[in-house]
Parts: sequence; structure tokens; C-alpha cells
Amino acid sequence: MATTAKKTPAKKVAAKKPATARQPRRTREQGMELLINAAFELVREKTPDDISIREIASLAKVHHRFIAEWFGGKAQLLLIVQSRNADNILGLTSTVNSMRTPQVILIINQQLQLSLWLMRNGIEFPDMGSAFPSLPAAIHNLEVNRGISATEARIVGSIYGAVLLSNVIVTPFIKDSATTEEIFEYISKIIPPIITKKK
Repeated sequence: MATTAKKTPAKKVAAKKPATARQPRRTREQGMELLINAAFELVREKTPDDISIREIASLAKVHHRFIAEWFGGKAQLLLIVQSRNADNILGLTSTVNSMRTPQVILIINQQLQLSLWLMRNGIEFPDMGSAFPSLPAAIHNLEVNRGISATEARIVGSIYGAVLLSNVIVTPFIKDSATTEEIFEYISKIIPPIITKKK
């Protein structure tokens, strides 16, 4: 009786995965710049508390461990973002009218939130202008564009700053609070006549 040879099952050939393109090696400086830019972008969309180091790293396509290695941590990375944003604010607030646009007010608001977050997380600033760059910009505008004295500009600018800062602090805890735009518009109407009357 003839025996039939058992057929050995054919080996399954695994489908080759398409080769993923490897990221080119970056220098430390390039990696740092990618992380700074990613953090800068996220700060415009979220509060600092809502941004994780993994999210920054993912957006930058850089491993998250480099945030601690290169910057010392999230706070130090966001301090660089704050400093760069300060230069941005000084450019945007070149005139009184530009300071009153919704886009600029939003950026100032975000800057105030970031500065407060940095302070709560152990960052110290050398002076008030470094902590709140919109303040020296406002003082400069008042002095140059409104024609008031340096002393009056400093006082009026400080009033603006104090009102806007207190609003940023309390807004998250009060459901029905005035917006930054409303407050800015209101004090912009009140303060100039007071200055005019004094002269």
C-alpha cells in the first residue's frame, strides 16, 4: 500500500514593514530650539499647568528627557519662552492703539499668566519689567505718545498693570467677571482725562 507523504505547511512569510525614515541627527542647539518653539506654540493655546513636558517633546519631535537635561526642567524652558515673548510684546505694543487690539491684549494676558506661573514655580525675576514686559511698553507709550511726564507715565502704567494682573489672577475663580478687553477699554477712557485735568 502506497503511503502519501505529509505535506509540510508552508512557512508564513511576514510582510515587510515599510522602512520608516530616520530623523536626521540634530545638534543640541537644534534640539533646544525645537523644544523652545514647541513650548512657545503651546503657551499660546493652553495655560502652563495644562502643558506637559511630554507634549512639548512630542510636538518638537525630541525626547522629553532632554528638557531636564538641557534646560533643567519645564519652568526653565518656559522662562526662555517668556523672555522671547517679551521681545514680541515690545514690538507689538509700539503704539497706544496697537495695545488696544484684541490680538495684543490676548498676548499680554497670556504673558501675565505665564509670568505668574513661573513665579509660583520658583523663578525669580531681576525687576518688574522682566517679569511683566507689557508694563514698560505701556509706560513708554504713555510717555512718548500721550506726552505725559516719565513719573506720571510710570504711575499710570502701574495702574494699568495692577488692574490687568489682578483680573488675570481672579478670572479663573469667578464665573461672571469682566474680560481683559473690557477692563483695558474702560481704564483707557478714564485715565487720559484725569491726566489732562491735572495739567
